[in-house]
Amino acid sequence: MCGILAYYRKTNAPSISRETFDAMLAELSSRGPDDRSVFIHDAVGLGHTRLSIIDLVTGSQPLFNENKDVACILNGEIYNFIELREKLIARGHTFRSNSDTEVIVHLYEEAGEEAFSRLDGMFAVVIYDLRRNLILVARDRLGEKPVYYHDSPELFLCGSELKALLKYPKLSREIDPEALASYLQSLYVPAPLSIFKSVKKLEPGHFMKLGRDGLQFRSFWSPHIQVNESLSEAQAIEGLRERLSESLRNRLIADVPLGVFLSGGIDSSAVVAFMARHAPSRIKTYSVGFGAQLSELPFARRVADKYDTDHTEIVVESKLSDQVPRVAAYYDEPFADTSSVPTYVISREARKHVKVVLTGDGGDELFAGYESYIGQKYYSPSRLMSGLARLVDSAASGTFGRTLLDGCYPFSWDNGAYGRWLEEKRFFNRQEIRALMNHDLRPEAHFSSGAGRLSIAGGDPLSAAFQHDINFYLPDDLLKKVDMASMAHGLECRAPFLDHRLVEFALSIPPRLKLRNNVSKYLLRKAMEPDLPEGIAWREKQGFGAPIAGWLSLELKPLVNDALGDRARVHEVLDRSAVRAILRESLYGAETADWRRPFRLWIVLMLELWMRNYAN
Repeated sequence: MCGILAYYRKTNAPSISRETFDAMLAELSSRGPDDRSVFIHDAVGLGHTRLSIIDLVTGSQPLFNENKDVACILNGEIYNFIELREKLIARGHTFRSNSDTEVIVHLYEEAGEEAFSRLDGMFAVVIYDLRRNLILVARDRLGEKPVYYHDSPELFLCGSELKALLKYPKLSREIDPEALASYLQSLYVPAPLSIFKSVKKLEPGHFMKLGRDGLQFRSFWSPHIQVNESLSEAQAIEGLRERLSESLRNRLIADVPLGVFLSGGIDSSAVVAFMARHAPSRIKTYSVGFGAQLSELPFARRVADKYDTDHTEIVVESKLSDQVPRVAAYYDEPFADTSSVPTYVISREARKHVKVVLTGDGGDELFAGYESYIGQKYYSPSRLMSGLARLVDSAASGTFGRTLLDGCYPFSWDNGAYGRWLEEKRFFNRQEIRALMNHDLRPEAHFSSGAGRLSIAGGDPLSAAFQHDINFYLPDDLLKKVDMASMAHGLECRAPFLDHRLVEFALSIPPRLKLRNNVSKYLLRKAMEPDLPEGIAWREKQGFGAPIAGWLSLELKPLVNDALGDRARVHEVLDRSAVRAILRESLYGAETADWRRPFRLWIVLMLELWMRNYAN
């Protein structure tokens, strides 16, 4: 994994100085601690910080073609690079390294802009075509690797992290109210927005091209998934196991040791089980526990014992008040997913042992791993009918051990199913955001199911939820969290569930098979039951979020009161009285069943900590 940075000067205006460009690149040093290089040609500059995973000796970037008129820098891994390399050699191309980056250079010579659709991997790529004075920038299909960019009449900038671009002194730090409203609603800022008006994010599965005709955008992966209702449970399990096994095999390519984040849940346990089939040596596994409040260590240990892994348990004893500001300082956009803290800690500890870990990311979104998916399953335009259907199935499950209405799914083909899921995902509603910002904004508009992203035909309630989560929640929350937390320590994370062929197959599986008898991830559990210790496949999901209510009311209470006092920076963008009301309600209000309440305070706190580090 690496950090990438590039600029393209459009006019005769003064270029970025080498001193400034070096300072910008230095912000990406944690992403690539092994090497740093800069290439400048005429009006273009390419910068790269390298975490050496493949071709440890000759893989310094940028890498060029034979004539040195095509250059490329890469953040990520191309899992099919060996296969592509063999084909390119047969076509007469000459390679100077064993790097996957050099494969992209020659593939671009052969296929031009179609090269990106032939790459299997997680990647953010910049290609500079010196012959045509053209720059192309691409981001992988699911959004595992980030691309931030700034485009003005004088200059184009792009890079792996927002903080690198912010080192450019002429970049405006005016906060985008639409982005802020989206953050308040959903914990994160969705692409293509960034928190600043002057910067955008490239959407997953897209590339942009900059040349004489200006900046142009194209999608290279926007599948239209058709649910295959004829697929049987046995066929779905066979297809799932086959594709997950192949994905695991591909993601073991590295010239350094690999490990696995093992929580003891079904997703990471499945990764360990299939990795054991293909790994040439003993697997290294890592688990984290936060005392009695949040610990899955016993479950992870059972899986580790079954597969005789080299297992490391990390018990966090340090004060959380020390960890939270550190995490907030590294995330260069407001980000309020509470699991960023434990992810940051386990990444730091795992990096002491390995450079690469595999994760179970994506399993929940593909196979209905959240409790909220069950509520979505019963969606109907009539709330009464939704409630009655769920009540009937709940009673049937308690009496007969199975639900009665699975065979009737879907209950509705109404387009409101997507809107219902957006409501499920929000933390502040439109009226509350208006009170906080003194603006009447519609953040839900930025989560539309429009063209250019993955879509699922049919419109059934669960497919509507899957479509939203794959397009937005997965890349802009979960994958951003993992990328930032791991890259803060120079650790590469690979997600076998996010192989695009596995994703396309999983989304074609009838949703009724994924929540049979209202068991979350029923199909994945059934598929993995033979490979896991007794009780692991069917145990309830615990999750990896932090115990946020306890944190705020106990250990973090002094930090909260200090951060959100009279001199808080957050009062520059949020109404002071509304912030005080949230603070009062969360810390001193009566008990409530509203699970969102502590998250609202956490959202405001993380915004305050972000503003101290990054706002003007």
